[in-house]
Amino acid sequence: MDDPQWNAFGSCETTEGGASSNSCTYVSLKQRIPAYSKYGFNIGLAAKEYKLLGKILQDAAHTNSEQSWRTAASYVTTRPQSPPPPPVDAMLKMVLFASLMLTSPNFNGPSRELLVARFYANETNFALKEIASAIEARDGERALAAWDFGKDSWNSYFQVVNGKISAKVGDKFDLIEL
Repeated sequence: MDDPQWNAFGSCETTEGGASSNSCTYVSLKQRIPAYSKYGFNIGLAAKEYKLLGKILQDAAHTNSEQSWRTAASYVTTRPQSPPPPPVDAMLKMVLFASLMLTSPNFNGPSRELLVARFYANETNFALKEIASAIEARDGERALAAWDFGKDSWNSYFQVVNGKISAKVGDKFDLIEL
């Protein structure tokens, strides 16, 4: 069910005519503010680094510089005994953030918005793995195509979650453009 509405005693109630939001799917500020403060910075940082990765991949694809390839790899590859780079680290955080921002305590089933946000987070993860594989093969065209696919996935994710970010919650995420 995308937008559950039931009106039994003690169940979710909405005003007549749909003048206000559905209380079954409303996510309170008390839930959204901590979610944003916990995950928002890391997701925003990962998006900025993903944008930088695109510029580095363009340089690597055009110049075939070994230094550019190594730098690009550092954005998508986790080294042993070190934390993952921000774009890789953000993958789980994107799913957790979307779950908190889009799941109501009144109805904890997954809404269509949440499923779409998770889909785009998974697509972003696929793009990062494809980029890492292309970097390893030194295939500039494939790396740029995967980056572009990932950019669309990031932006689509942001469009879904930005709708739940009000001024009281925090700043909306900027779309990735290159």
